[in-house]
Amino acid sequence: MSLTEAVLLALRNSRTIKNAYLDRVVQKFNLKVAEDEFIPNIYLDADLERSRTDTDSISEGQRTTSTSETVTRDVYTTLTQKIPTGAEFEFIWNHGKLDNNADSSGSKSQNDIATGSWAVSITQPLLKGGGIDVNMASLRNSRNREQQNILGLKSTLINTITQTILVYRSFLQANQQVNISKASLDRSKANMEINKLLVETGRMPAKDIIQAEADVANKEFSHQQILNQLDSVRLNLINQLDIDKYTQIIPTETIQIIKVEPNLKNCTDLAFENQPNYLQALLNIKNLEINLVVAQNNRLWDLSLQGNYNSTGKDTNQNSLSGFNRTDLDSGQWNVGLSLSIPLYGDLSREQQVVSAKTNLRKAEISLQETRFGIEIDVKDAIRNVNSTLIQVDLATKARILTEKQLAVEQEKLNVGRTTNFQLVTFQNDLVNAQNNELNAKIAYLNALSRLDQIIGTTLDTWKIEFKTERDDIEKELQGNAR
Repeated sequence: MSLTEAVLLALRNSRTIKNAYLDRVVQKFNLKVAEDEFIPNIYLDADLERSRTDTDSISEGQRTTSTSETVTRDVYTTLTQKIPTGAEFEFIWNHGKLDNNADSSGSKSQNDIATGSWAVSITQPLLKGGGIDVNMASLRNSRNREQQNILGLKSTLINTITQTILVYRSFLQANQQVNISKASLDRSKANMEINKLLVETGRMPAKDIIQAEADVANKEFSHQQILNQLDSVRLNLINQLDIDKYTQIIPTETIQIIKVEPNLKNCTDLAFENQPNYLQALLNIKNLEINLVVAQNNRLWDLSLQGNYNSTGKDTNQNSLSGFNRTDLDSGQWNVGLSLSIPLYGDLSREQQVVSAKTNLRKAEISLQETRFGIEIDVKDAIRNVNSTLIQVDLATKARILTEKQLAVEQEKLNVGRTTNFQLVTFQNDLVNAQNNELNAKIAYLNALSRLDQIIGTTLDTWKIEFKTERDDIEKELQGNAR
């Protein structure tokens, strides 16, 4: 498995990322609800009622039977609309019909009444609650929150990718340490075989071979520890990638050092352009500024312009023994006026809202300054770490090369009996330390670059990963579960 494959697996399988994309489903719908604020709302209500009354009476030997049946139908349609100025429109249309049929001892009558009416009204706040800035506040806040949510998703992706990189490199480092340990163990075993040959030929006292045997035993013990550490790191990587726990992973990544000299000003500017936490803080300032505008508006008098018009029509049809009679009635009425409400004394809640809004805004501005300062420090520290670890890589590589040469010279001396096992074992241990130091320095340098990417918010760009605010597979799965 390469590092790129590990990153792609983490993006696909990570539970944290899946939860973040599931949250996006709700977040997008919340924005849709907020966008619906200035969309007309239409409601339909209907009533249907039927009633019947049967009466049977006997008076002076005569029986009288009467039946009365009434059917009532009503349909109401209501449309409401709010516009960004704060004005609210309402249109109501009603159509009703009443059918009343009566039958008394064979005498039938029919009385039908049809009514229709419509009304339109408008209320426009002129002070409190009026104006585009105030009435668009909720929608603008929702749009800003949507951007904050998107930045939060981006931060989750960056953190997950960075963590995956660090865990994979830990696994790669442990795997390389196993190879170093195995090579060291092989050298110790080869040295012990040489010692046996020297003892057999009488060129080395038998007791001197104990040093070589002890070195082999120590190397085998250390090798088992490193193997155990490798398996532990492998399980960490499996957990990070969310794959089968029995998966045996062989890292195919090679450790390549490409010297990078990051510029402090450029990196700081990139951080302020891309760092999700900083951009979220900027959006939070905008939201609090909007809240302050709304709080200040709530202190104004409540003055509203109101107007309405009502139109009513009534059609009555009467059909009885006396004949047929029809009556039509139409009427209309309009009203225009002003409504004023002035808070005179005792209610401090409006002032409390303003004080709270100003305080929250000031605290957020201070927090933004702290965040900005923290980013500058983090970027400077990350660049220092990159430069420092790069120097350590060069020094560790130089030390490893020299140690290899020292060991080669010492091995030649041992072959001709001009040195001791103790001295050779010491140089062998020095080589293992030098190799591990070089490995650790290289991994630390690569991790320092990854952390710098994370701090300035360019991880996705570095890995050429397209940032998507939604995942089709997760939304399809959610829709399938809903069905």
